[in-house]
Amino acid sequence: MNFGWKKQIAAVAVTGAVLIIGSLSNPRQLLAQAKAALVQDIDQPARQPFQATVSVNSNNFVFTPVSIPSGKRLVVEYVAMSGAAASAGGPIQPVILLNSSVTGSAPATFYVQPAPSTVTPQQFYNSGPVTIYADSLNIGGGYSGFAPSFLVFNVVISGHLVSIP
Repeated sequence: MNFGWKKQIAAVAVTGAVLIIGSLSNPRQLLAQAKAALVQDIDQPARQPFQATVSVNSNNFVFTPVSIPSGKRLVVEYVAMSGAAASAGGPIQPVILLNSSVTGSAPATFYVQPAPSTVTPQQFYNSGPVTIYADSLNIGGGYSGFAPSFLVFNVVISGHLVSIP
C-alpha cells in the first residue's frame, strides 16, 4: 500500500494546527501580518522611470541642464560615470558636479569623484547609488590638481519622476 498521500494530509493538518495555535497565542501579531500583506504602494503608479546621459568635457566647464518635465520632481537614485583626463603639468583629479534645486530651497551641489583605473591611470570611472531630489538639475565638471590637457566624461543618471503636489 502507498501511504504517501496520508503523509501529505498529515503535514497539511499539522501546519494548520500550528497556525491556529500561533494565532490564538498572539492574535495581534497575526492581524498585523495580515494587514501588512494587504498594504499597497499607492505611490508606485505615479513614478515614471527616468534616465539621462550628459557629456562633460574640458571645453564646456559649464553646467549642462537636465530636462525635467514641468510639474515633476526628479529623484536621482543612481549615478554612473566614465571618462578620461590627463594633464601635462602633473596629477589631476576630475570631479563631476551635480547641482540640484528644489523649489523653495537653496541649491545644493553634490561632488562625485571618479576613481582612476589601476591599469590605465588616465581612465576614470565611478558608479553608485545616491538620493538627490531636483526640480532642476545641472551637471558639470571640474578638477583638482593641474589643469587638464583633456577631460571627457559621460555621466548617466537614473531614477524616477514624481508629480509635485
